[in-house]
Order: sequence, then C-alpha cells, then structure tokens
Amino acid sequence: MRRIGGWLLGGWIGLLLIGMVIGDSVGSGPRVWAQAQVTATPRPDGSIVHTVQEGDTLFGLALLYGTTVEEIKALNGLDSDLLVIGQELLIRPAQPSPAPSTLTPASGERHPGSLCAGAFEDRNGNEMKEEGEPWIAGVAIDLIDGRGWKTTLISEAGRAPCLRDLEPGYYALALENPTGYQASGPTRREIWLPWNTEVTVLFGFQPLSGFVTPTPSPTLAPSTSAGPDLAQLGQGLLVASGFLALLLVGGIIGYLVGQRRARGR
Repeated sequence: MRRIGGWLLGGWIGLLLIGMVIGDSVGSGPRVWAQAQVTATPRPDGSIVHTVQEGDTLFGLALLYGTTVEEIKALNGLDSDLLVIGQELLIRPAQPSPAPSTLTPASGERHPGSLCAGAFEDRNGNEMKEEGEPWIAGVAIDLIDGRGWKTTLISEAGRAPCLRDLEPGYYALALENPTGYQASGPTRREIWLPWNTEVTVLFGFQPLSGFVTPTPSPTLAPSTSAGPDLAQLGQGLLVASGFLALLLVGGIIGYLVGQRRARGR
C-alpha cells in the first residue's frame, strides 16, 4: 500500500509540474512579439540615426530602413549582433549637398527657392543616379511643408520636375513604390530649403524581379485545429493531476482508517 501511495504521489507531482510549465509557456492566447519602430527621420544633412528600443534587432532595423545587417554593422563598427537600449545606430551617412542653382542673385538680394524631385532605376543600389540608369516617369511624389501645405509632383522621363517660388524652411517628400519596383532607399525624406537655392531630390527604385528581399524571421503562429492545442493540454494535465491528488488523499485516509481499526481489534 505504501509503495502504491508513493507511485501515485510521484505521478501527481510530475503531472502538476508538466501542466504548470506548458500552461505558463503558452498562456491563454497568442504571444505578442515586440517589433522595432521607425524612430528616426532624415536630418538636415541627410543622415539617419536610430535610437535602439526594446525589441529592436539588426535584422528588423534593416527591413524597416531598407538596408542590410552588414551595412548597419559596417557603418557603426559592430562586430556582433548585440544591441543596447538607448544605443544610437547610424543607418545612413550624411548625403552630399546638392549643387545650388547657377542663377546667382545680386549681393544681398533674396529670392524664393526651388525644389525638384524625380525617380530613377537604381541598378547598382547606391541611391545615386549615375550614367546609364534610366528615369522612371509617373511616380507621384507628395511635397509637404512645415505648416501642412501639400502638393504633388509627378516624375517625368529625362528630368526632375520642379516647384518654384518656395519659401525657405523644412520640406518633406514622400511617395509610394511604383508598380513593379521596390525602393532602394527611404521613401520619405526631409530637406532644408534656403533662400536663392534649387534643391533636387531623387528617389531610386529597383525592379522587383531583381530586388533581393530579406527572408523574414520566423514568427510564432497561433495553434490551429490541425495540431494539438498546448494550452488545452496543459489545462488537461492540471485537471488530471488534481484528480490523482484526490485519489491519493482518499487512499491515504482509507489506509489510516484501516490501520486504526486493525489496532482496535
């Protein structure tokens, strides 16, 4: 009887521990994973610096900013994938300043600036238009100033269309990927437009057939009817362990009562 009671006790403890581990690891619903969020916008010099937050990874940041893990590590001198919360990562270095307009006003005279924007096929992926890389026409480029005023430029073949007579200040340019293309860099940029200056911003794209899309990291999928529900399995084990505990307690009580009766005789 004592040996049987020991086996029941050991089995009950094992089932209880297994049920607690499975129930705790699975929980009552699907697990939510932290995802990196874009927290940086281009600075006046065109550079982008991201401040590391909880849940950020080099792979996730590379996907968000349209770059690669190797490029981020090279820009920041990293020899491992370990990130620290609050760490600042250079995503894109400062961009060369565009050449000002050849029109030079008289000394002390101020004129509104001009902003030009276009799209091209970035065949080598360096985000700079070079000889042999064709223009892409028909891309809608939204232009927004600091007061919320908005207009749209349509890219043309052979040149970058311009908006004239713009007051100096910060301007944001944003667009969506044209059909059949994937952006080779950020699709939103902020620039400072001074007096007497013409600034040109070009967005590079690569054909989808030639663009290498990084393989996404595996995610935890919620259980379906086709496979076992671990949460229900853990709860079932807990119920079974409780039932065995009741049997064990009943057996012990019965054994003690039987011993007392035997001694009374």
